[in-house]
Order: sequence, then C-alpha cells, then structure tokens
Amino acid sequence: MQIVGLNSVVYGVEDFDVARRYWTDFGLQLVMDAPDQIIFCTPEGSQVHVRRLADPMLAPAPVAGPTVRQVVWGVQNQRTLDAIAAELGQDASMRTDEAGRVLATDPAGHAIAFELSCVEPMVQPATVFNTPGHAMRINAAAQIYPRAYPSHMSHVVYAVQNLQETAEFYEKRLGFRVTDSYTGSGVFLRPAGSADHHSLFLLQRGDAVGFHHLAFDVRDIHEVFGGGLFMTSRGWKTHIGPGRHPVSSAYFWYFKNPCGGAAEYDFDADICDDSWVARQFVPSAEAFAEWAFPDGVQRHQGMQTGKA
Repeated sequence: MQIVGLNSVVYGVEDFDVARRYWTDFGLQLVMDAPDQIIFCTPEGSQVHVRRLADPMLAPAPVAGPTVRQVVWGVQNQRTLDAIAAELGQDASMRTDEAGRVLATDPAGHAIAFELSCVEPMVQPATVFNTPGHAMRINAAAQIYPRAYPSHMSHVVYAVQNLQETAEFYEKRLGFRVTDSYTGSGVFLRPAGSADHHSLFLLQRGDAVGFHHLAFDVRDIHEVFGGGLFMTSRGWKTHIGPGRHPVSSAYFWYFKNPCGGAAEYDFDADICDDSWVARQFVPSAEAFAEWAFPDGVQRHQGMQTGKA
C-alpha cells in the first residue's frame, strides 16, 4: 500500500487565539481563519487543522482536553485508497465519508483517515557546509535564520498501552515498515511510500496514553536554532532541546504546545529504503539523546559581555 506520509493533523483546542499565535510563531502559513476552524499549511501542502473542543465534527480521542483528534494519511493513488478500504472494511470503526476519505480507528483508539496525498515535496537548495579538507562555501557567509519556516510535516508520536498490537496494525494491515525500535517500549514506523526514517512513533511508557508530539523538518541546523530562539523570545516554553537523537540521527528542539502535546523542529533525519536494517535500542537516556538541553536556550545566553 503506497501510503506516502502525513496529509494533515486535526486538533481540538480551547482557545483559537492562542492556537493561532502558536502556529504562526512556529512558522506555518495561515490559510483559513473561520469561526469554526483554522487551517495552517507548510510549503509542501501538509496542514494543521484547529477546531474547537465542542465541535461535533471532531473524532473521539483517548484523552480529554486539547489534543490531536485525527491523523490524516496521504496515499499515492485511488487504487491504494480502495485497498485500504477493503482491508479495514471488516472493522466496526471503518467508514467512508462524503469526500471519499476512508475513516477508521487504530487499536489504541486514535482516529485515522486516508485520502489522496495533497503533498508536493519541495526541492530546496542544499545548505553548503565547510568541513576540514572540503571547502564548499567560499567567499560567502552562512545563513542566519531569525525564525523558522518548516517545509515538511515529518512524523507524529503517540503513547500507547498496547504497543505490539498497535504496531502490528500499521505494519501488517497498512504496509508500514519498522525502521528501529526501543526494546519493549517503542516502535518507529514509516509508510511504504515514504523514505523518512519514521512518520509514526509508538511509545509505551508507564500509564501514558494519547498524542505526544508532531514534528516538522527544517532546512538545516541553523534553522533549528533560529526557530527555537524565536519561539523562546515569543514566550513559548521548551519541552526539551535543543539536542540530537541517536535514533534517526536528527537534531531537535521540542516546544510545549497549547493545542496538546508538543511540536518539534528537526533536521538531518535518516532517509531509508527497503534495504535499511532495523535496529533495536535498549531504552536509556543515551539512546534518546546524544546530547540535549533540558529547558532550551535564549538568544545571546552565556555571552561573556564585558570580559576579555
């Protein structure tokens, strides 16, 4: 099944004004601002939808309060959409809406949907780095980003209590590939039509359930810092970061999200095809992050002003 990645993520929230300010500061483009719905977009076309908690259009969620209420996956063609409908047709939660989307619920209680992909991947100029013996940027200064504008919605993360059952649902019934895992506590999965290291991460930790975070790729490590420093200057609180993951290799900076969970900037995640060999990591602080700041950093923090 050629599921290619995330089309959109739908939040239920308490305060439209706060949600609007958060996602605008995060760097998404506001494309609809209606009384009942706000929509933000990346340059590739993936979207964040924001609805009010009382909206009857929202799907149920495993937890109350502001959170993600539906993840919409994009598929390559109608044939894939028909195959998903046939595969999930035996499930009580499966139905098709008036737009032709396939709607269902995964084993952990998360509302999911499938539709033709609206994403058109961007090819951006590569950042040129200088390394010892490889001078690639000559007579030109590196870019400094005053803020971030994410281009790609890369992955969503859920905490679940039935890790194996939920992972097998995505792998065996929807064709996702397992790329890496934490022994007994986490599974990284990518859909067959995507080369991202993971588009979905399922985490089992204590009694936690529900949405954890949504991640977006930015152009380079400089934009990770530019975005994080701007978000901090606007008063948004760091969840963790900046830092770097050994699993996926990505640099990251997570921010607490008033819409629920967290939102992540990331850069330089691994790219995989079917020759990738899945690895298994023992859960530990070292497996989560090679290094990380727990509470973020502020612009100019630590400068030795007035000192030689």
